[in-house]
Amino acid sequence: MRARHTLRDAYYLFETLLLWPGIVGHELAHLLACGLVGVDALRYPQFDPFAPDVTLVHETVESFPADFAIAVAPLPVNTLLGLAAFGAATAVTGPLAWPLYWLGACFALTAFPSVGDTETLVETAGRLSRWVRPAGYLLAVPLRWFTRIPGSAGIAGFLWTLVLLAGSRTALPVA
Repeated sequence: MRARHTLRDAYYLFETLLLWPGIVGHELAHLLACGLVGVDALRYPQFDPFAPDVTLVHETVESFPADFAIAVAPLPVNTLLGLAAFGAATAVTGPLAWPLYWLGACFALTAFPSVGDTETLVETAGRLSRWVRPAGYLLAVPLRWFTRIPGSAGIAGFLWTLVLLAGSRTALPVA
């Protein structure tokens, strides 16, 4: 641990404490995808509450489909978890709903890939056969570009939270 804490460290600590269920879901989604595509995890995510990110270290991925699946796995997983939490919150009345709304927001806010998640996508897309490579680039380049914009995942996560919340409120009848 660092000897001197800064305002940045305090921000990351606050963010980690506030969003930890979503962060766990995000990293477990990467781990699940690794298992599904046959990529071994070399080191499980290490949580440093003063760091800007958590990383699952896995073996080098040569296949674009596997790389893409691992990179985007948090989107469907955290979306389903967020919808489940928001859906449960709409079914519950009173103060019991608030922790469920918080969980839904945690999952939705952390659903999008980070810049580290997409680091090798363009490279692995370039390894596709020449006939499939353009399709790989059509998926990889915009996603990589999006994650390189500072704050893009956070803004998208905020908007996604609103979409999931609205969707869960219309999907279930509220008494």
